Amino acid sequence: MSNRLPDLAFAAAAAALGIGIVFVFSSMYLAEDILPFAQEMTLIFLGAVVTIILTAALLNRQTDLELRKEGRVIILQQQCDIYMACIEKVAEIVETARHDAKLIDELRVLSHKLAVVASAGVVSSFEQVLESLQSGFADGTLSDGDGEGVMNAVADLTIAMRSDVLHAAAFPSQNTERAVRLNSRRMEKLDDLERHLLVSTDTREN
Repeated sequence: MSNRLPDLAFAAAAAALGIGIVFVFSSMYLAEDILPFAQEMTLIFLGAVVTIILTAALLNRQTDLELRKEGRVIILQQQCDIYMACIEKVAEIVETARHDAKLIDELRVLSHKLAVVASAGVVSSFEQVLESLQSGFADGTLSDGDGEGVMNAVADLTIAMRSDVLHAAAFPSQNTERAVRLNSRRMEKLDDLERHLLVSTDTREN
């Protein structure tokens, strides 16, 4: 409502100016016998005034919309950067597979940034990721099973992030959820396959 007040004030001022001009030039319009071409001059002047007023109003509105759009784009870019940083940092912690104080501190900073720009769904999903990390580090290191649990929680986090970024419904479609979780499971299978190949190679060399 507050954003519309300048537009309403501008419209009211333009209307008052237009009414005043009409009254001033109405006498000229009726005084054609005294002033030759008074009616034509009055109509041309009024047309020019109306054109200027409408053009100014449209330009003012367009500028306001462009500024709002630019602001939303900047916020969205910052939001996406923080989301990607959170995912990459969790993946780095899982890859390290040990409790690294520096990585945990960096994740804590990202958690605070996330609280500023993220929706409630993203914050809740990130909480599940932190719980998975806390549970996995209970014995000091992340096992393969713990890592898979954390990455599954990250998959749920990406669903919430996608919904937030695209301004979709609070809960994304089941097809989207299924696809994201399926991709996560496939990545775990690829990781297991890589470890299996490494073990097989070491066995052959021995």
